[in-house]
Amino acid sequence: MEKMIEDELRKTIVVDANAAVVFKALTDETELVQWMPTEAKMDAHVGGVYEFRYYSPERNVDSTARGKILELIPNNKLSYTWNAQKKGSTAAFKESIVTWILDELPDGKTRVTLIHSGESKEVRQDRERGWSHFLGQLANFCKK
Repeated sequence: MEKMIEDELRKTIVVDANAAVVFKALTDETELVQWMPTEAKMDAHVGGVYEFRYYSPERNVDSTARGKILELIPNNKLSYTWNAQKKGSTAAFKESIVTWILDELPDGKTRVTLIHSGESKEVRQDRERGWSHFLGQLANFCKK
C-alpha cells in the first residue's frame, strides 16, 4: 500500500517479526549495514546524529545521507532529518524528514510505515524506488 500527498512519500509493509526486532534493525549500526547502507554510524537517541553511506560501483552508487534524530520511541517510532548527497553531484538536496512507525500486530508481525516528507518532486521518484527496495530488504532481514 502506498500513498503520496504533496511532499510526502508513504509506504507500508508487514514484516514477519516483532517490533523490537524491527526497531533494532533500524537503529543498530551492525544490523543496519546488513539491509540498507554499506556503512552506518548511528547515535540512537534524540539529538543524536547518524550517517549512512551507500556504495555500489557496479550500480554507479556513491552517496551519503546524514542527519539528526528528532524522535525515538523504542519499538514504536524513529524520525530523523535526511540530508543526502551523491558523490560528485552538484544537485541541490534540501533537508527532509524520514519517519518509521512500527505497529505490532496480534500475530507477532509488525506493520512498518515509512514516511519521507519534505522532498522535492525531482527526487521523489528515485526515493520511491529506493525505499521500496530497502523495505523489502528490511522485511527479509528481520524474518531471519
